[in-house]
Amino acid sequence: MARLLLALFTGLVLLTPAAVMAQEEEKQQQETRRTQAMSEKVYRKLAEAQELTDAEDYAGARKILDELAASPKLTPYEKAQLYNFFGFIYYAQERYADSIRAYETVLAQPEIPQGLADQTKYTLAQLHFTMENWQKAIDLINDWMSTAQNPGPDPFILLASAYYSMDQFDRMIQPIERAMQIARDRDQPVKEQWWLLLRVAYFEQDNYQKVRDILEILVVNWPKKEYWTQLSAMYGELDQERKQLSAYASAYDQGMLTRSAELVQLAQLYLQAEAPYKAAKIMEKGIEEGLIDKKADNYRILSQAWMLAAEDRKAIPALKTAASMSDDGDLDARLANSYLNLSEYDQCIEAARSGIRKGGLRREDNAQVVLGMCLFENDQYEAAKKAFRAAAKDKRSQKTAKQWITFIEREQERLRQLERSLQQVRTRQVPG
Repeated sequence: MARLLLALFTGLVLLTPAAVMAQEEEKQQQETRRTQAMSEKVYRKLAEAQELTDAEDYAGARKILDELAASPKLTPYEKAQLYNFFGFIYYAQERYADSIRAYETVLAQPEIPQGLADQTKYTLAQLHFTMENWQKAIDLINDWMSTAQNPGPDPFILLASAYYSMDQFDRMIQPIERAMQIARDRDQPVKEQWWLLLRVAYFEQDNYQKVRDILEILVVNWPKKEYWTQLSAMYGELDQERKQLSAYASAYDQGMLTRSAELVQLAQLYLQAEAPYKAAKIMEKGIEEGLIDKKADNYRILSQAWMLAAEDRKAIPALKTAASMSDDGDLDARLANSYLNLSEYDQCIEAARSGIRKGGLRREDNAQVVLGMCLFENDQYEAAKKAFRAAAKDKRSQKTAKQWITFIEREQERLRQLERSLQQVRTRQVPG
């Protein structure tokens, strides 16, 4: 699991000690539970430490706090505020374990204000999340939610992120959807990262319909390449081939597809959709611009697209290039077939023989049939019969090959008879 991705979902945000103290002063006026007031001396020391902290003089601030901590006369409330300050400084120095211990000391103080206790629990949940103590973070955030009044969306996203980190994907959905609803109720935006987290939850449960729905939202609001290509893949999983092609083509039209594999995949989608001309044009343009790798497989796809588009003449250059780059004879055999369709028999013979010589043919018998036909058209009858005899060794071409041999022999006999007749005519014309 890529833990670094969790930074997309939530971030640790701690209130400064001064902000916590300001909040507590306001809340104490509304709380029924009374707390001891902070002495002037302690307040001044904490304010001095705050100034040093703001200047990032953590060592100076620590010195002041250590002096306060040594005092035996601190009230529980003062001690709670002191260790709240320690926790913040440790966090600022990325001493997360020390920060956790400091905040736990805050919670250990008797009768601290409920607001300070709640804030500390939430802070500890975030810190344990940062330390990858996932279950501890979950327990703390659930404890915090049991008393929190009107919480915002972020705590629910934090909870969902912790469930994600523990591969508890089914438990992620409810807090994410709750966070989204809270944001909508407050006229706040639903963040892109929340949709991504929800997408993961549904994907891991093979709920491709929900993943598709989320990706449809993402491409409208954040039209990124990865969302278009993923949406296309989801349409494919759901056997929605036309939409699969449409989504991938949309990414292409926006100039998002620049890698060879992406462009080839789009061409193949067009071939599947029986749009070979479009596939050929994409392949041709990609190869010319250097975006599609110039290798045998890609030239083969280009030639196939042109042939399916009934553009045999355009298929020839791609097939020739592909055949020259391939060690097996299949591409040469296809080239021979294209030459046959164009009635270019010399080139057909050359390509067919090259393919048979290279070997590795899926259907050598077919290559021999094409060779025989081209040899016949070039009036090379004996060589043609030899090719058809070779084809007849394969039962799949045996009937066709024998028919050709019979046809050629009849043609040879017809030509012999014609020659004899002509000879007789010439003999009669010779003066006696």
